[in-house]
Amino acid sequence: MGTTVIRMVRVTCAVLAVLYLAAALTIALVELPAPAIGGTCGPGTASESALAAFFDPVSIGAGPEPSAASGERPQWQDFVNACQSSANTRVTTSGGILVAALLVGLGLPWTVRRLVKAGQPVHGGLAPAGWYPDPTDASVTRWWDGTAWGPTHVLPGQQAATSSIQ
Repeated sequence: MGTTVIRMVRVTCAVLAVLYLAAALTIALVELPAPAIGGTCGPGTASESALAAFFDPVSIGAGPEPSAASGERPQWQDFVNACQSSANTRVTTSGGILVAALLVGLGLPWTVRRLVKAGQPVHGGLAPAGWYPDPTDASVTRWWDGTAWGPTHVLPGQQAATSSIQ
């Protein structure tokens, strides 16, 4: 059963990781949207990708910076800020999704494999069946079947003699 669980988790995580990677690449490489002010976030007539604008902000197609004396500088700055903000948001989102892909694709299968090999339960992290201190009265023990508490209460010294009561 352990190898089946590990294999199933690996396949599921690999599929999810590939989907996450595809989403991260799409977000980073698709052209930036046109700012509300107008124009395009690229050096030509089309916008560039978020990755290109993030690593080369000078390439944003706003033209040369107007002088402070001209009245066009605030509009130019709004345009550059809109493009750069869009690029920053997309690259940050893409990076977060990339980290999630790595965690899901590599971390989760590794963790499940270690839990299965260690003999620990992988079904919600519940404790294995056995006698445990009663959560409502610590002076007695109570049978835990692995999913729910049983009706039997015994004193701690009696559990060996009554271990057949479950």
